[in-house]
Amino acid sequence: MTSQTPKSSKPSKSQTQSPSRSSSLSSHLAMVELKHRILTSLSKLSDRDTHQIAIEDLDKIIQTLSPDGVSMLLNCLYDATADPKPAVKKESLRLLAALAAAHVDSTATHLTKIIAHIVKRLKDSDSGVRDSCRDSIGALSKLYLKGEGDNGGFGSVVSLFVKPLFEAMGEQNKWVQGGSAICMAKMVDCASDPPVGPFQKLCPRICKLLNNPNFLAKAALLPVVSSLSQVGAIAPQSLEPLLQSIHECLGSTDWATRKAAADTLSALALHSSNLIADGATSTVTVLEACRFDKVLRIIFPLDNDPF
Repeated sequence: MTSQTPKSSKPSKSQTQSPSRSSSLSSHLAMVELKHRILTSLSKLSDRDTHQIAIEDLDKIIQTLSPDGVSMLLNCLYDATADPKPAVKKESLRLLAALAAAHVDSTATHLTKIIAHIVKRLKDSDSGVRDSCRDSIGALSKLYLKGEGDNGGFGSVVSLFVKPLFEAMGEQNKWVQGGSAICMAKMVDCASDPPVGPFQKLCPRICKLLNNPNFLAKAALLPVVSSLSQVGAIAPQSLEPLLQSIHECLGSTDWATRKAAADTLSALALHSSNLIADGATSTVTVLEACRFDKVLRIIFPLDNDPF
């Protein structure tokens, strides 16, 4: 009698793939369910009765979200920032920053697109939406602009913020120009450890805009100079052209621009006095010419000139 060796019972190909397929399907279904939950909550933001509940649910989703879900949530928020309801747009902009704060590393690769969507909303006619853009830029700056000087690639990170903002300032729309300038000031103010080197490179472009007759938001841009001065980011070689531009703004027919120029001179005197000393005489001369300007007298009483 011949004995037959029994065949080894190897699991079939379909059997070995079954667990992985099942896991993949479960993950897919979980993502579909999560996306439905996100979209449902976002739709509830437009209703006053469900607005707060939706905020709480979306915040909870952000805190418990896995790294795999970050991209999906970002795409949902991008779409929501274009919603016709201001309440939805404002909250979606806040949530973009909240998501970045909760998942700093996972959102870092999406930073360019996040900032682009925020800047796009500066065209919104609702001032509350533009304010949300400013606050979101500030929150992102606090997260990602850390580190002194150019080391560690901080110059390139700063460019992710300033490139779209400067591009927006080139649009012939006063609200967009002003909103972009306000966002830039907020970016400088909120940087955790201001990268002074990259910030110093902003001054020449700011001067160019201040000297451009087609730039309509000089009153909003001048505070950026004040912010740069406060963090020590005014390079000596940039001071003279900056002062000249600010002096010209003191003679503007727009009172808001004159006031902003005076505020900026005050900030420079306070935070960059070591640099501004050489230009003090010309600055005092310009201020003397404005001695009867009621707006400037509020800021620089004649007997209390900072220079």
